[in-house]
Amino acid sequence: MADPYLTEVAWSGMSLRLLGRLEPDGSRPAEAELLLRERGGDGLISVPAVLPAAGGHLFEALIDITSVCGDGPLPNGLWDVELAVGPNGVARAVPLGHRHAPGLDPTPQRRFLAGSTTVTVYFGAYGTLAIDVGGRAHPGGSTRAETLAWNEHDDELVVSGHITFQDIAMPVSAKLRLREPGSGRRYEVIAALEAGGDRLTYTASVPLTRAFTDDPLPRGTWEAFLVLGFSGMHRELRVMAPEHPIGLQVWRRLRHMRVTSTRAPAALAVTVGRA
Repeated sequence: MADPYLTEVAWSGMSLRLLGRLEPDGSRPAEAELLLRERGGDGLISVPAVLPAAGGHLFEALIDITSVCGDGPLPNGLWDVELAVGPNGVARAVPLGHRHAPGLDPTPQRRFLAGSTTVTVYFGAYGTLAIDVGGRAHPGGSTRAETLAWNEHDDELVVSGHITFQDIAMPVSAKLRLREPGSGRRYEVIAALEAGGDRLTYTASVPLTRAFTDDPLPRGTWEAFLVLGFSGMHRELRVMAPEHPIGLQVWRRLRHMRVTSTRAPAALAVTVGRA
């Protein structure tokens, strides 16, 4: 069976309605169901899908987010949407979204559960349909930083690179998140975005000396992540190191402090004040 062709994704109250069709293969499938598979977890929820007798190879399904688990709503997390066609035991599950109607709106669509929990349905970076509950930042792959540069005028480390995107909406915000392994400390700066063609360029400036309004990146080793903000959800990409690392001395607290970074193909990490 070829990947299903999705023709409609729309909210009706707190229910998500999906319509599409299956590729004809000479026989009409007898059974179908949607599978909500928890990304990074063990959760698996099945939702009946209808194959209308008069519709040939059409399918439709309705996901009630508030009661899909019986007495409770869809749990917090990121859920990939798949379609399984065929009887139990021999059904084949395939992701929804790779093939969809050209006019289908790729903009993330959201609703709110009780307690202001955000529920967002969207097409991911690889075109597959997913449902995000809770709006936490989820791992979404990696992106390689192209350059690390020292801005001597503002005493900032400038991190820049790009990602390619297709069939997803333009992010509304971005930030570079630096995390210290083990301690849980985080340091974040805003990243500027510029779209062009099928790529999105990001640039973030990390202060390394004390300024009037900015605290510099503290001593330690910091791993880098790019966090893209969409409507109601966030995607976190691990930043990989560029070919040319940095090695410099910055002036802080009346003395010089060494700043270094990792080199490709390793993940990007910036070390302040250590060898």
